[in-house]
Amino acid sequence: MTRYSKQRRLRGVTRRQFLVSAGAALAGAALACGREQTTVAPTTAPAATLPPGLATNPADLVFLHGNVLTIDSADTIAQAVAVSNGLIQAVGSDADISGLVGEGTQVIDLAGRTLTPGIIDSHNHFQVTGLMHSYYTPFLPPDVRTLQDLQDALAEAVAQTPEGEWVIGYFMFLQGAGLPSRYDLDPVSPNNPVWIVQQGGHYGSANSLALELAGIDASTPDPVGGVVGRDANGEPDGIFYNHRAMDLLRRVVPLFTQDDVRQNILSTQPTFAACGVTSFQDNNVRGVDTVGTYLDVGRQGEMYLRGAVYYTLEWPGDLERALNEIEHYSDDFMRFAGFKFLLDGQMTMAYCHEPHNGERWDLPTWEPETFKRAVRELHDTGLQICVHCVGDAAVDLTLDAFEEAMNANPRPDPRHRIEHCIISTPEATQRIKDLGVVVSTQPQFIRMGGDRYADLFGEERAARIMVTREWLDAGIPLALGSDSPTTPWVTPLATLLGAVSRGTYSGERFHPEQVLTIQEALRCHTMGSAYAGHQENVKGSIEPGKFADLVVWNKNFYEATTGQELWDTEVEITMVGGEIVYQV
Repeated sequence: MTRYSKQRRLRGVTRRQFLVSAGAALAGAALACGREQTTVAPTTAPAATLPPGLATNPADLVFLHGNVLTIDSADTIAQAVAVSNGLIQAVGSDADISGLVGEGTQVIDLAGRTLTPGIIDSHNHFQVTGLMHSYYTPFLPPDVRTLQDLQDALAEAVAQTPEGEWVIGYFMFLQGAGLPSRYDLDPVSPNNPVWIVQQGGHYGSANSLALELAGIDASTPDPVGGVVGRDANGEPDGIFYNHRAMDLLRRVVPLFTQDDVRQNILSTQPTFAACGVTSFQDNNVRGVDTVGTYLDVGRQGEMYLRGAVYYTLEWPGDLERALNEIEHYSDDFMRFAGFKFLLDGQMTMAYCHEPHNGERWDLPTWEPETFKRAVRELHDTGLQICVHCVGDAAVDLTLDAFEEAMNANPRPDPRHRIEHCIISTPEATQRIKDLGVVVSTQPQFIRMGGDRYADLFGEERAARIMVTREWLDAGIPLALGSDSPTTPWVTPLATLLGAVSRGTYSGERFHPEQVLTIQEALRCHTMGSAYAGHQENVKGSIEPGKFADLVVWNKNFYEATTGQELWDTEVEITMVGGEIVYQV
């Protein structure tokens, strides 16, 4: 059965919203398309190479007359592709592939359009993306940009909520203001407990009634790895930093159910498919029950995108659950891939070697020796470990933990990962390479925060933010992802545009010496992300024997010369395993 929507789905923001105020950095600047020393020139495809036994079999489906960006080792550009039994059967010229057209073969005439491997989103929070539309009330731009906007929107939500019931929402940013405190929320919510999370997910704000229900007062200590915000008198101000602190409040907030989780997974698939994403790696799955729901959805055949999930350890007690309560299930559409730690929070809580101008610079979310012991035990399971790192001290502590675990048990190719890797030292680059660690990052963060990085970290450290060119030149495996819904963009176009432009919201180009070419960025978002999940042999490029996970685009990425041209590229067909899951 073909699953697709004939209605074009929204990407979260419009092209104009993404490009507004970006000026020359995004819309007008030439894209980085020609670093000859690192990019292999595309070549004409050789004659099709067919797997044994398929050379004379008619294909189930063929694409002809196209511009096929194979992302193979030579960056070959072909014309046509044959698909059989959900796999790539052959790649080559129109003449090569036309011979595989039989009586029952479906033929898609690309008519010069571009075919790429399906995009693999190496870091996102898949079911939480759905949660944002079901569990939370959104307080987002353009309606909510200022504190007054938030108060007005919250007052409206409260008016529609019975007295005493919770109002649970999220916001992106407030111009001219920081995080909202209880003193900002109380005037418009005197009789309803309120919990509002910043979209990045690491900060939350509560009103006084919510604090009272949670029993949080001046005597409440900060948990290890978290901060309870306080006013000048030492009273909680309603702001919570990092998940362990947020959990003090969330323990009394009504929870969503596992049926909600199931529906979130199902409802998010069409959104990702419409953006050309055929595989996702959910790098922050809290709760063994939520992991179990993911696996059940896969087991019951309800996935038509390919998913991999990583269980998040937030507290030391999560280690026993990670080791004993999670099924190591795997099929072609859903698998349990490993484990995830968050070693610091967002930018203002970055764990660094030296002070910065945020809330705290010296606070890892895990006590270092406890973290190392947990990494060692999880390494012994044979699965991957991912660690969220924003600050340079978080990166170095993670590398220490990986190295100690790998020395104690030198199993082959563990391929552990650093997620984000926002700030790192030059010395860390060599260690990452030597340890075989994968960096999974999201250059669109520069769009969101690049205008503030120098003020927060100083010019010297700002120059070390997401050094993508340095990593790639050093031979470090690099994967790209959306971090949806931490960022508002599911579309890989935002990720690619961030990688090749490093444009900020104000229109500046943030340390453009670290840009990637469009060829490199697309490779990182396909083969790089496949490698990050130990799946480079079955996906990530258009080569015989791999999954027929493919995307038809109306334009050629490699020919885009401006950010606007790249952003105007549109998905026309998304295919997973030879089956269309989205079509215009």
